[in-house]
Amino acid sequence: MSHSLLIAHSVLVLSFDSLIAAAALSAAVRPRHYAPLALMFGACDLAASGAAPMLNAALAASSLTPMLDARLLALGFIVPWLALAGVLVLSRSTSRVRSQNLSAAAYLLPPFFALDNLISPATSPVLAGLGSCAMAAAGFVLGAAVLHRFAQPSARPLWAAGLAVVAIALQLAG
Repeated sequence: MSHSLLIAHSVLVLSFDSLIAAAALSAAVRPRHYAPLALMFGACDLAASGAAPMLNAALAASSLTPMLDARLLALGFIVPWLALAGVLVLSRSTSRVRSQNLSAAAYLLPPFFALDNLISPATSPVLAGLGSCAMAAAGFVLGAAVLHRFAQPSARPLWAAGLAVVAIALQLAG
């Protein structure tokens, strides 16, 4: 496999969570938040992939390395999905007054979803950021088209939370 194919594969794998998260989030936030959130997914993945080599080098030199086993690292992958599912379930029961706070909470999710780039960084941080931004934008479009077309408005957050739970299961299985 060529070097460019390895980079593309790495970027696609690490940005797939942005696609699923954005598709699910499209049920909880208004369309005016789609573009800023997609940009934030990309910026957070870029920053995490850029900082990861320095962090990993410092961690390898520390005494914490033996304590970081696969189970602890798996928690870093699961936490964002649990937070997303919580936001989606809350979005179903919110009033219009609380929905602005919920939209603000949605902006806290991209840093959580960048944890995978911090633990297992992409070979090219810029491509990771661009790929994540593009995947999140595609996820918002896909979520808006599918969820808004096939699900009743009151059921959209539950369908989206179900999508987040499926993503957790895939994360655990993979």
